[in-house]
Amino acid sequence: MRLNIVLSSAALLVLMLFVLVFGADENASAFENRAMETFPKFSFETFISGEFFERFELYLLDNTAKRTTWLTFAQIAENSYGITLSGGATAVVFDAADLGLGLIPDEPAEVIPFSQHFSYSEAGSVHVITTGVVNPDSPFGEDARFHEDAVFYLRFVENRELAARYAKILNLYRAEIAEDVRMFSLIAPVKVEFMGERYAAVNSSQRETINFVNSLLDEKIITVDAHSILAAHSDEYIFFRTDHHWTALGAYYAYLAFAQAAGFEPVTIENYTEHAIEGFIGSLAVGTRNRTVLNHPDTIYFYTINDGTEFSIDLFVIPADISTLSYRVFLGGDRDIYTFTTSNANGRTLVAVKDSFANAMLPWLAPHYETVTVIDPRQFTGSVLQILQGKQDVDLLFINYIPATTMPDLIEQINEAR
Repeated sequence: MRLNIVLSSAALLVLMLFVLVFGADENASAFENRAMETFPKFSFETFISGEFFERFELYLLDNTAKRTTWLTFAQIAENSYGITLSGGATAVVFDAADLGLGLIPDEPAEVIPFSQHFSYSEAGSVHVITTGVVNPDSPFGEDARFHEDAVFYLRFVENRELAARYAKILNLYRAEIAEDVRMFSLIAPVKVEFMGERYAAVNSSQRETINFVNSLLDEKIITVDAHSILAAHSDEYIFFRTDHHWTALGAYYAYLAFAQAAGFEPVTIENYTEHAIEGFIGSLAVGTRNRTVLNHPDTIYFYTINDGTEFSIDLFVIPADISTLSYRVFLGGDRDIYTFTTSNANGRTLVAVKDSFANAMLPWLAPHYETVTVIDPRQFTGSVLQILQGKQDVDLLFINYIPATTMPDLIEQINEAR
């Protein structure tokens, strides 16, 4: 027992020296595609519970000098000895401490605006392929490099108490907004829901959780059933293998569900041109750098509308450096709040309160509105209610992935954004 204490203390001391003497690795966040642990706030409660020391240890691990070098050495050793994943998909667990995963600064890393690269032969070191106008009679958005050992999935274990809190907060919004504002709720399921009985046995039913939340919502809140349409297309490339997000195709099917709930005619995918970026290693796999994963990366597809609709911002941005290639292709990533306009002068406004799942879906929704305001409650410090004041013909959409119903910090951030 004493030996364990001595060894643990020695390890922490070494980590502290690396952090204090050499400083944190500035490249770690980009290398691992996640926000690194910050120094924990000290309080009597966190000291007594042990939470402070747990977070402090995570802080030291995340901010160790030359962290990317150590990780690279470990990955080289793993690949050299032929260590591979086996037995199919690999489970990954997120909790409230991972809330900032993938969250990027207000200004994204250096990017090449989509509008500057209509040739799409080569954008810096990132290969962008123009695949042409979509033909609905042939497969599109295919996972050409699928490998069963290069599949990662986000586990989901429901929390009814927190899910009820999530529903209650949405009801508070509905009670405080104007009657003529249409309010929508879309809870996006994650990949494991559609991976078969083997994985269903160790995960909660997302369908049941979504139904539970919807049963508690005010009847004036319009619910969007993305689950059913995704289930009907579960054999398609609707989720990334190495990332926790859906693909643009998955977001497209959710858009069709929203169009049905909202009562408008969707612009179907054959009215778009398909583009692809190869070599995407997503948030769930980026830390492993496993040889099988590196040889079977995801492909990011995105779609540009062909009907002449124009937008005041680039809906898609291409990283100038392939090492920054990520889901931020969609809308440039997550920011606290921004507004853009379209050439569809119909007077309608969409206000989306969302997590990063919405980034791939909003380009599908945008052509139906004249103005789109995007709010990320993880960073937003203003008031959604104030933004809505005085606006006419407004749709208010809450879109979050289902783990949001288990994250107390995010739920309260949504509440604070009112």
